[in-house]
Amino acid sequence: MNIRDLGEFPFLRRLRDRLPNDPRVQLGVGDDCAALSLSGITMLTTDAMIEGVHFRCQWTPFSVLGEKAFAVNASDVAAMGGEPTFALLSLGVPQDYAVEDLDAFFDGFLDAAGANATALVGGNMSAAPVFMISVSLLGRTMHEPITRSGARVGDDVYVTGTVGDAALGLRLLRGAKAGSLEDAAIQQVKQRFLCPTARVSVGREIAARQLATAMIDISDGLLQDLGHLCTASRVGAVIEAAALPLSNGYRTLLGADDWKLALTGGEDYELLFSAPVAARPEISEVAPKTGCPITRIGSLTPQAAGVRVKLAEGMRPATEFAGFDHFARKLS
Repeated sequence: MNIRDLGEFPFLRRLRDRLPNDPRVQLGVGDDCAALSLSGITMLTTDAMIEGVHFRCQWTPFSVLGEKAFAVNASDVAAMGGEPTFALLSLGVPQDYAVEDLDAFFDGFLDAAGANATALVGGNMSAAPVFMISVSLLGRTMHEPITRSGARVGDDVYVTGTVGDAALGLRLLRGAKAGSLEDAAIQQVKQRFLCPTARVSVGREIAARQLATAMIDISDGLLQDLGHLCTASRVGAVIEAAALPLSNGYRTLLGADDWKLALTGGEDYELLFSAPVAARPEISEVAPKTGCPITRIGSLTPQAAGVRVKLAEGMRPATEFAGFDHFARKLS
């Protein structure tokens, strides 16, 4: 059965019946607005994903797409030290889409939301020429939010997890040849593009300990997003290419000395943050507590020097590397 045969409102009733009760939600799906019980400092973020721009359905199981739709928004909340609490989800759906595919999408979205104690409290559905996903996420923090603008000259620069995997995964999904390389490595980097992990626990721990002076998530590429942080904080930076954390899959497919995708590739959704040198011992405690590696990759410098990358052959300005720009390139 496709969505045109079932109809918008019967589908929404089916969805409403699946939602768990949440004591924080006074009114949820089914009324004109949600009514919520909030505490702490409230955060709000929104993001959109459009078929043919951000994803292709032939690459992506619908359940995985639902997980990613949640994760990319949760990553923004994590980047300010918060935790997600409530979600609004709006979909534009081609009329011939199978109801089973939409059910699978909601399976993934609700599983990801549930794992982060987040309630889906409303949204909208409409017919559309391609699949369109818009998520608005409310988050909260009991601490001062971490912004992009508090970094200081002399601070260390850190990144969580590994970088470059998602961009490499996208390259392979587009059809790049991997030769006779290990299938496990190929699947590892593809999965990082298809289903990223929002580092909510890391962001929350960093905020609780007041370790970071500034933080941002890596959606458009490490250098691109570092540039945003440096501009907001009026500082420069030097990144040590040899210090970049690369996954086993990345190293297998590209080698340990190919830094380009690690520096420029988007959609890793790792956290990039600055912290005082004196915070090094305490930052080393966060990784084992959260189960997420954290790597020191550089330091902040006076703004006049700009953002630079230290390679084996010497310093290179970040302007020689291009990050992601929605209006400069497309997925297909």
